[in-house]
Amino acid sequence: MTTLRNLDNFGDIAAEDEPVIEYFLTTPAVEQILSGKTLLVLGRKGSGKTALVKHFTQVLSEDHGSPLSLRNYPWLAHGELIDKGASPSEAYVASWRLLIAIRMASHVVRKGNGKHYTDGIAALTKFLQKNFDSIDPDTRSIVQQEKIRVEGLSLGPQISGVALGFINLRRGKENTVLGAELNALTNSILNDVSNAISELRIERLYLHFDELDQGLDKVTDERANMLIGLILAAREISRSTELRANICPIVYLRTDIWEQIGFSDKNKITRGAAISLTWGADALRDLIDVRLQKKLGPNVSWENIADAAKMRGSQAKLDHIFARTFMRPRDVIQFLNEALHLAKGRPDEPLVLTNEDINGCRASYSDYLKEELDDEIAPHWDSWDDALAVCSKTETLTFDRVSFVSNYGKMKSSKNKMSAEEALENLYRFSVIGYQTRMGTGGSGWAFRYLNPNAKWDPSVSKLKVHIGLKEFARLKEERADSKQQP
Repeated sequence: MTTLRNLDNFGDIAAEDEPVIEYFLTTPAVEQILSGKTLLVLGRKGSGKTALVKHFTQVLSEDHGSPLSLRNYPWLAHGELIDKGASPSEAYVASWRLLIAIRMASHVVRKGNGKHYTDGIAALTKFLQKNFDSIDPDTRSIVQQEKIRVEGLSLGPQISGVALGFINLRRGKENTVLGAELNALTNSILNDVSNAISELRIERLYLHFDELDQGLDKVTDERANMLIGLILAAREISRSTELRANICPIVYLRTDIWEQIGFSDKNKITRGAAISLTWGADALRDLIDVRLQKKLGPNVSWENIADAAKMRGSQAKLDHIFARTFMRPRDVIQFLNEALHLAKGRPDEPLVLTNEDINGCRASYSDYLKEELDDEIAPHWDSWDDALAVCSKTETLTFDRVSFVSNYGKMKSSKNKMSAEEALENLYRFSVIGYQTRMGTGGSGWAFRYLNPNAKWDPSVSKLKVHIGLKEFARLKEERADSKQQP
């Protein structure tokens, strides 16, 4: 008998807190990454970036190895590896290239160790042992290294015909040529990495940069240049025509951080080498079914754990739930966990989700959604509660721009320096609000950015709407005419 009584929860909302590989749902993003053409994976918080990294590095570890996690990364130490002979946006390309090369060297040595012995693996093994006393140095020890000794590599690095014996990484402010030396060393390492990959008959070798957003909510000019350097370094290595095998570094980054940095080739990378993680209703439903089948049995699906009654307006339960999310796995899991908690308070058997469970958890879920937005918005705008309070003043989900501008000027706190127009644009940027727009059929609908990440803010709009997931937190109600469009 299928019953929710046997289900502890639908999962944790954070991928790092649960064994996501047991519940992993293959999406088009997997094939795009495996193609070797993607170097940047963009997504809002909770969109599945960490789940992808876990899938590749735990399930497909032969070619993907260990992720390069940037949680607690020594940014200050890396900041010293600046190439002052380069432009600001390229000042850290050389140091990131070296880090990628050393991590790739470690990966290929560990992959071939004990199974194959090639000239490339022998050279890299000697180089790693001499510098780090290990074939698997951690990222922190690489970045904080005082100097790199050039020993073991098949082709020793040279500058203007002069062989390098070692490279001093900590030169202080007088450094002007560090980039040239780092690039020469990196090219020597990548030469042996490429040879080893070819000798081991590996089609591609991947390196995943995970948790890059940790500690980077506020992007300073230096951090922006470091991020740009990483992405440019990944691109240089991934598209090199001099290597005998494909080396594929992949950077995972929150969309709001990507939006804060600018450089000349950003649009080319966005359109040609980046993917954005988005979820549709069908994919989210599949995600739910995969979890149910792992937890309750191979033949269990949504229909087995929810009754057939429609919500108000003849709306299916899942549609009602999805409308209150940002179409992210973590939002759906949180809503279902809240509903499950309520359901388990009833003695019914078999236990299934009812309309009362869905309606009853909306307030607690709305609080969760507000807290999620706090995490995302506050680092960029710590007074954003002022704007939400102005939206609440209308008492309805929909409001007009003129009244918002008038009330915002009266209600915003003294420390809030953001204008009303800037406030509206930022609320739209994080999908707190959407605006009314014409649809292709001649009617009108609501444009929310989470549904169309490429949709730009229109400063001329007059009719706006608060995301319905915030309805309970902001104590808003629906207008009668509007309730026909969205529950």
